Amino acid sequence: MYKKLTALALLALGLASIAGCGDKEDAKIVNRLSTDKCFVDVIAGKPDATVYVKRGMVEFSGWAFDSQNQKAATQIRLRLTGAQGAPHTFENPVRVDRPDIVKAFNNEKLLKSGFTFKADLTGLEPGGYGIILEMPDGQSLLMCQPKKILVAQ
Repeated sequence: MYKKLTALALLALGLASIAGCGDKEDAKIVNRLSTDKCFVDVIAGKPDATVYVKRGMVEFSGWAFDSQNQKAATQIRLRLTGAQGAPHTFENPVRVDRPDIVKAFNNEKLLKSGFTFKADLTGLEPGGYGIILEMPDGQSLLMCQPKKILVAQ
């Protein structure tokens, strides 16, 4: 009897461990790539490397482009990550023409590389936040870390 219970328990454990195998849904694989082709010009109207802001609506303006394809990114996301590690992501910026970027990189495809995010920071804990600009494109995620720090007060 003991051997039968042990065998049954092992069988149940084995079946539980392989449950879900063979599902038709593929695992989503994303290639993460980094670039330095971005900059946040101003945060809340301030061009400083470290910007102190009150938690509320804050505007981020700058530029970023897809350095893999040498063109303006089709999507840009702003991600703020604090000491707690939980990211706060903002999407759908207003796209801005940047003729200065076209001239600097001698590439007409970069005209729409500018952005302005209006981000509601009321839910952020007070403290410092790193800034990352994400540019998803199919199975790739291009990430750029501008040399700026946001401090929410």
